[in-house]
Amino acid sequence: MRVGVLGIGKTPHKIQHEKSLRDLVVESGRAAMADAGVEPSDIQALYVGNVGSVGFNYENSTGLMSAHHLGVVPAGAVRVEAACGTGAWALHLGCVAILSGLYDTVMVLGAEKMNDLATVEGTSIIAQAADSKEEYFSGLTFPSGVALTARKYMQVYGLTEEDLAHTSVKNHHYGARNPYAHLRFECTVEEVMRSAKVADPLKLYEVCPMTDASSALVLCREEILRDQPDKPQVYVTATQMATGTWYAATDTLGDAYELLARPAQRAYDMAGITADDIDVAEIYNSFAIQEPLGIESLGFAPQGEGWKGAADGSTWIDGKVGVNLSGGLLCKGHPLGATGSTQAVDIVEQLRGTAPKDMQRPDASIGISACRGGPGAVGAVHVYQRLEG
Repeated sequence: MRVGVLGIGKTPHKIQHEKSLRDLVVESGRAAMADAGVEPSDIQALYVGNVGSVGFNYENSTGLMSAHHLGVVPAGAVRVEAACGTGAWALHLGCVAILSGLYDTVMVLGAEKMNDLATVEGTSIIAQAADSKEEYFSGLTFPSGVALTARKYMQVYGLTEEDLAHTSVKNHHYGARNPYAHLRFECTVEEVMRSAKVADPLKLYEVCPMTDASSALVLCREEILRDQPDKPQVYVTATQMATGTWYAATDTLGDAYELLARPAQRAYDMAGITADDIDVAEIYNSFAIQEPLGIESLGFAPQGEGWKGAADGSTWIDGKVGVNLSGGLLCKGHPLGATGSTQAVDIVEQLRGTAPKDMQRPDASIGISACRGGPGAVGAVHVYQRLEG
């Protein structure tokens, strides 16, 4: 399979009180259309990833709102929701729509405006992505649920808190160089260790910020991009989804691995590649422990050793595989519905060779994005390749 990436666009990830949700949608969507060289009338369908607009923004019909303000009416438009995997699910649906032959050109867009409410209100909305009856009303939060996973990982594999801190150090190194990142400062292992505890053993520098952002991609049939040889020839060559356990309290290490391992293997098979072929990866890491788990799930390291790459350099820009050279969610921020779409945009930039200089992996030609959502309920993996004319 090959789906052409005709255009991309994104907004900065930061607190943006001066902008509305629709402002963010329009900014990224228009940028993607301009990059693609298309008009709004060329867009035949619009898939909008958004998780919390009802609670955050008092906006329910986000897909229809986006279609109107982007000027793509009468194209079909729909809002997609799958917790933190929302943007990746929207991308999957956009790819399927192209591959089915139903459409020639579609837009995939993710958007979230999270900071117009107080933090306690915002985190309450986020918590509703878990089971309301058994967990939300019982006080189990996402930080505490992931902290249980981190502690179990430490018990099984002997990981120390200092070992895990290297993951944050690496992400902050690149986040400081990303003009679109929410947190733009470097830190040391010692500073990570001194940062405030959020949910033992996770600390403040090991937790992503709530952010406001939007990102978009214009997708097309392979032939449309092939007929424009002057455009970067970057394609989505695999799209795979999976579901997993619904309850955070019963999410075992095995569940955490399999959530991404299953779709990753199917994606490798679909694209005709192996893990060893990957140059760059954007891996979901709203909490630091999720990065080594993702690295292991994608086959970049054996189980229990995914954390080592941040310490020994093998997941840095010049290592075996560059992981989260954007700064990841830990620094870029986690705009829920836009997280999966921004991962895709960041990988496309890497393959085009247009990422910021200190984040650009030399000669990157194959990339992967891996997103997860809910307590452990959704996994999404996409493979991207730069193909020579």
